[in-house]
Amino acid sequence: MKLKTRILLAMSWTSILFIFTCTVSLSMLLKHQYIHFNFNPDPHFRQFFRLMDINKIHDEWIVVKLGHFIGFAIMDVLLFNMVRRKNTALLLSILFAIVTEIFQLYFHRDGRLYDVLIDSSGALISYLLLSDRAFDKEIDTTR
Repeated sequence: MKLKTRILLAMSWTSILFIFTCTVSLSMLLKHQYIHFNFNPDPHFRQFFRLMDINKIHDEWIVVKLGHFIGFAIMDVLLFNMVRRKNTALLLSILFAIVTEIFQLYFHRDGRLYDVLIDSSGALISYLLLSDRAFDKEIDTTR
């Protein structure tokens, strides 16, 4: 696969995750394909560390958190395919997890540290499940 295609795939997935992150209502996006952004210039950063709402699990909580996990597992695979270095791909995935959760605070969403952990867990599992041989061999990135 050509480098341009690998970059396009990774950037497309990054864009999809960002849209899911910043749209005002994830349920409206999933149920009605409605995307709306509402910027909050003065977010409350203390909410990022809030854990008390973890006990207020709604009917779709597991599906949403599974989406976090799978979304970042896919991201790690696509980033590895782009950069061809497993450690770099994992680091970029985790950094993007942190950035997206913080950005949620700016778009009237609940950015949470525990979501960073779920996102990072998906990336880490991807990192661990991929064949070590695929990482160890020299890959020609000019194609």
